[in-house]
Amino acid sequence: MDEPSKALRNARHEAFCVAYCGECRGNAAASYLQAGFRCKDREVAKRMASRLLKRPNVAARVRHLEDELAEREKLKAIDAIRHLKAVATASLSDFYDKNGRVDPCKLSDPWLSQVIESVTPIYDRDGNFVDYKIKLKDSMKALELLGLTKPRQSDAQQLPVLVIKT
Repeated sequence: MDEPSKALRNARHEAFCVAYCGECRGNAAASYLQAGFRCKDREVAKRMASRLLKRPNVAARVRHLEDELAEREKLKAIDAIRHLKAVATASLSDFYDKNGRVDPCKLSDPWLSQVIESVTPIYDRDGNFVDYKIKLKDSMKALELLGLTKPRQSDAQQLPVLVIKT
């Protein structure tokens, strides 16, 4: 019997498992056809794919690939939550040194730089560099995406207000 963490010996069976867990997203008949199996019609493909999924080595390989995919998706979700947390909790004071000027090292810090929307150098009238103007990403939007606040209503969604002058 094949080891689930390794590709199946039968190339079509492996292609079926990869398609089933990937591009075809659980559609067995489509995975069966994509793997290169030939059938008269879709109903036959559906039945044959069902039989293939019942084979122990194929079922084990599918479970393994689904587990791998779930782990990758989980890591992506954790990364997204960390990023949104950084944006939601960032403050302009994080970028200043003890003299009240923007610290260029903090601008290039990977953790801090992810919260920056834009950085614009500021020059005096003579063209000499003075400091940086920093605009941070929208912390309220980050909180909204984290589910910690309610979505803001757009102008179109807000209720009209009747103003009566006396």
